[in-house]
Amino acid sequence: MDIKMKKYLDILKIELEDLIYDIEFNEENMKRRFDEHEITEYVFLENTSLLKREVLGIENVTKAVEKAKAESENVSELRAYIENYFINEMKAAGLPGAVRLLVERKLEKIATYMELED
Repeated sequence: MDIKMKKYLDILKIELEDLIYDIEFNEENMKRRFDEHEITEYVFLENTSLLKREVLGIENVTKAVEKAKAESENVSELRAYIENYFINEMKAAGLPGAVRLLVERKLEKIATYMELED
């Protein structure tokens, strides 16, 4: 694996971990709002369930990244693999569309960073 792909993967893992952290923060905030009676139990449970599914989807992308690095020859191929995997995974698991947008934004952010470095 060349150095550019390794760097891409390292940055991607950090960005995906950051996404999970943000989602977990939202979950904690939702819990606080429920405890303070700002939202109903129904809203809390629905939103918490959605957030957990988002985390699951992102964790699945992280696992796919590990597999993809062995099968890809360059960064473009790796990114295409991850995007395709995630779209298929999202449909199969019924994951929320917001997760796809979040991951796509991270992929674009990393690609822009990698282009600036060239």
